[in-house]
Amino acid sequence: MHPRKLIRDSVHFAFSLSVVRIALMARGLLAARMLGPLGYGAWNAMQLMMDYGVFAAAGTQQGLDQAVPAKIVGGDATALSRLKRAGFANIMLTTSLFITGCLVWASVGSSRLLGVWGLPGIVLALACVLAVNIAYYGLSLLRSHGDMNTVSTWFVIQGLIGAGLGLALIPRLGEWGLLWGWVAGCLVSLVFVLVRGRHQVPLTFAFSPDNLQLIRIGLPMFVFTSSMLVMRSLDRLIILRYLGTQDLGFYSLSVMVLTFLLYLPDSVGYVVYPQLLRRYGEGGEDASVIRDRVEQLLQAMAILVPLLSGLAYLWTREIVALLLPKFLPGVAAVRILGFGAVGLALGTTASIVLMTVGRRMALVPAAIFATALGATLDILAVRLGFGITGVAWATLVTYALNGGVLLAMASSGVGHTASRTLVFVMRSLIPLFLSIVIAFVLDRYLPGAHAQELAQRAWRVLFGSVAFLLLYSFAVAPLARGVGLKQLVLEFNLPILSPLLKRLGFGSES
Repeated sequence: MHPRKLIRDSVHFAFSLSVVRIALMARGLLAARMLGPLGYGAWNAMQLMMDYGVFAAAGTQQGLDQAVPAKIVGGDATALSRLKRAGFANIMLTTSLFITGCLVWASVGSSRLLGVWGLPGIVLALACVLAVNIAYYGLSLLRSHGDMNTVSTWFVIQGLIGAGLGLALIPRLGEWGLLWGWVAGCLVSLVFVLVRGRHQVPLTFAFSPDNLQLIRIGLPMFVFTSSMLVMRSLDRLIILRYLGTQDLGFYSLSVMVLTFLLYLPDSVGYVVYPQLLRRYGEGGEDASVIRDRVEQLLQAMAILVPLLSGLAYLWTREIVALLLPKFLPGVAAVRILGFGAVGLALGTTASIVLMTVGRRMALVPAAIFATALGATLDILAVRLGFGITGVAWATLVTYALNGGVLLAMASSGVGHTASRTLVFVMRSLIPLFLSIVIAFVLDRYLPGAHAQELAQRAWRVLFGSVAFLLLYSFAVAPLARGVGLKQLVLEFNLPILSPLLKRLGFGSES
């Protein structure tokens, strides 16, 4: 692919994701206000089941991502068609088994999910799972053929229809309106992909050695991504299981906060991965050629994300009090978990480095360890009676430790010595500690914490934010030297941030 087209597609995709994220965050905010904690908790419980539907692919998705481009380059049309049809057969078979298992569980068992939604709601959610898994199959093939425009548009169609229609139906149908809106978004976007991909996306089956080969190729990445999904949703699953739907509703505001805070690292990760792969390949697969780039990238994430997390900590309570007063019992948990975005951002970026240097298999035990640790700490917090705030602290510790472990592995992967790796990890985690301390101290000791006037509370938050920016900037200044934060944002051409800096006059020479 031509470099200019790669950059254009990357920016288009990142912009599309930003549009979808804004729409879904708006849906979450408005739905929470309209439904209240109990109804919003019920919707988040259903979302968990739909999220876990991606497990049904059992590695085929990741196998297609890796195997199809090689077949396209090889020019064997027959082998390519057989591989695609084998992938479709796998997707349909494994998704059907997942759906059957869920229906059997719902029919013979009892759970909070079944009690709230009943069997019809679960059937609708499983229809979304099937539609999304077929769409992912098509998107994988279209991405391999270079059609990123269709991929980007799918996200926009699904997100905007699912969010907009869902909100429009809430006054009449309550939480069921969100579900019907999401069903419509999934089905319309699926039809769009199948129509656009009618020449590249076969919908017929093939059974050959390719079926097992796809699973074998994709299994390591499937285990890693699945474990990461479990780790990122365990807290909500445990709250639903042990504390109930209403507490899940209080806690689910954290999903919106994390989505917002992870916008920057996710966008950077999407753009930087192909750049690292290209540099690594051009350098003869010598990790030293990307070492400086990796250090700059990880140090930038280590400084920028704690900055955003600290500001979110200071603002969250007032925003929730103003817009979602019924959710105030969950504010402490949401504010604490906002700092978890740092661990997630560092871990995700470090995993990209490990994938670049060919250490994918090392990600699997790390992800499994983080999942087991998260489950243990979350359940312990519940058993000790600390409620959702305790779960938030346990999850923050899990995310931070997982990020530190992956940072150490990435540092070693680019050739750092053991001592250099230790220094690198500590230097990356220090800003998180500083951000937590500064935000906590300012929030506790600034006057006006119990002011009743909205204007007084607003001035307190504004003053606290300015004080936080000054104190945090001063504290991390020695760590920021040589990182090149401004140039990093400009170089990755991130939507919103890069144009803003350019309008302010930065980067005009480039």
